Amino acid sequence: MGAGWKMESSIDKALIKIIGEVDFTGTPELREEMHDFVKNTAGEVQVDLSELDYLDSSGLASLIELRRILSKEGRSVRIIAVTEQVDRLLNLTQVKSLFGVT
Repeated sequence: MGAGWKMESSIDKALIKIIGEVDFTGTPELREEMHDFVKNTAGEVQVDLSELDYLDSSGLASLIELRRILSKEGRSVRIIAVTEQVDRLLNLTQVKSLFGVT
């Protein structure tokens, strides 16, 4: 568990669920956990943000980095659920389409 957030994952389903609040204080640990997750999975990674109360620009950068890493391996990432706050950030930064969010 990071500072203010926790990540639950399912290797079998290639699913990451991030819960709580992600800001610059917890982003380095989140990035490390996501990198480890990528090494142990195959195919598309799904990200569930349905219980993520807060995401700042550093947390968003971590998700964009996750997408870049997966893309280099011919893989993809898709955000499957978001909170209202996260949805606003994705809209504001115009990155929804990068993650398959409609």
